Amino acid sequence: MWEELQRVLLDGLRAADRLDFSRATIDASHVQAKRGRSSPKVGSSPVDRARPGSKHHVLTDARGTPLRVSLTGGHRNDVTQLLPLIDTLGRCGASGAGHGAS
Repeated sequence: MWEELQRVLLDGLRAADRLDFSRATIDASHVQAKRGRSSPKVGSSPVDRARPGSKHHVLTDARGTPLRVSLTGGHRNDVTQLLPLIDTLGRCGASGAGHGAS
């Protein structure tokens, strides 16, 4: 359901010429796990006294529009999601890559 919603929203932004693929940003944020500690998407945090948690990894366009999001265990290094997020660009409509670049 969420992927379909994201696709519809990105299609609308693309049609309105509101996506800028001239550059992208990838960042991650650690979130403490309150439940579901046995999930593969939960792991001990290297920065929060080994408390269990997850990481949200987000790829945005040049305007800060979220293009793709992934969820991993809190112990995963951010660089592990760099290529997987970039590889999904074709699926989120980056056929206009470079659009808006000068």
